[in-house]
Amino acid sequence: MTAALSDDLRKIMSRIPKRFTIFVAWTGKTPFTLSIHPLILATILLSAVSFPVVSLARLFHDVNSENSELTQENTSLNRQAQEILEEVQALEEEIDALQRRAGMPDEDEADQPSRLQSFLPQGGAIARRDTEFFLNTAERQLPALLDSLKRQVEPALEETLERENARPRGLPVGLAARKTSEFGIRRSPFGGGREFHAGLDFAGPRGTPIYVTAPGRVIKAEMSRGYGYHVVVDHGYGYKTLYAHLSSMAVRPGDTINRRDLVGALGNTGRSTGPHLHYEVHYNDEPVNPEGFLE
Repeated sequence: MTAALSDDLRKIMSRIPKRFTIFVAWTGKTPFTLSIHPLILATILLSAVSFPVVSLARLFHDVNSENSELTQENTSLNRQAQEILEEVQALEEEIDALQRRAGMPDEDEADQPSRLQSFLPQGGAIARRDTEFFLNTAERQLPALLDSLKRQVEPALEETLERENARPRGLPVGLAARKTSEFGIRRSPFGGGREFHAGLDFAGPRGTPIYVTAPGRVIKAEMSRGYGYHVVVDHGYGYKTLYAHLSSMAVRPGDTINRRDLVGALGNTGRSTGPHLHYEVHYNDEPVNPEGFLE
């Protein structure tokens, strides 16, 4: 069988010319001939065909690698954009909440775009081509937003918190005392008809501690015929409180005190029918019902 194959191979090879002669001619030049061995010609032709194939394969590989890198980069940018978007949204919500708490006027939603919308490309969505633009814009705008928060919202919020803190709150006396007289028109305990009672009365054992109901500055700590030993505290923002008929006083005019600091002890001094605390709340120099300030 091997001998037969060898014979066939010799027959095929005998049909292939020993050399190929190539005649080369072009305009204006002397023609010439080339004599090339078949194996050399085959090698040249094979190289001419394989080179473009290899080049295309390499080009495809390079393009594919570049696309993969771009996809990864775009995914990373989109993730960063989403994180910044969430931060901006959270910050905007926080600022809005603080503005409401501070009593600042709300922006007209129909006329004013949200802060977040000012960051976004037209249409309100983040397209891939806009991701980098969004990141750059957000990075520029976030500091301005934070600066606005610091310069406008924080001072307004601080004032609101100070105002809320200045508001009297809670009982000026312990739970052992009981309320014996309400705010408003009442029958005079001394006879002679009806009268306006500008505060609340709390009866209890003599010497029961009396506490200030908001931070402030003592503007009076003195004795009078009507109130007996009494203390007046200015809390700011229009609020003042009065503690009357004390048996003793624990503060002096000019003292700065905090909520729940001791101002004196329950007593029966001044115009009084028995040991009790007379407690008043004034707002803008007008007496108001302390009942709304007890909780």
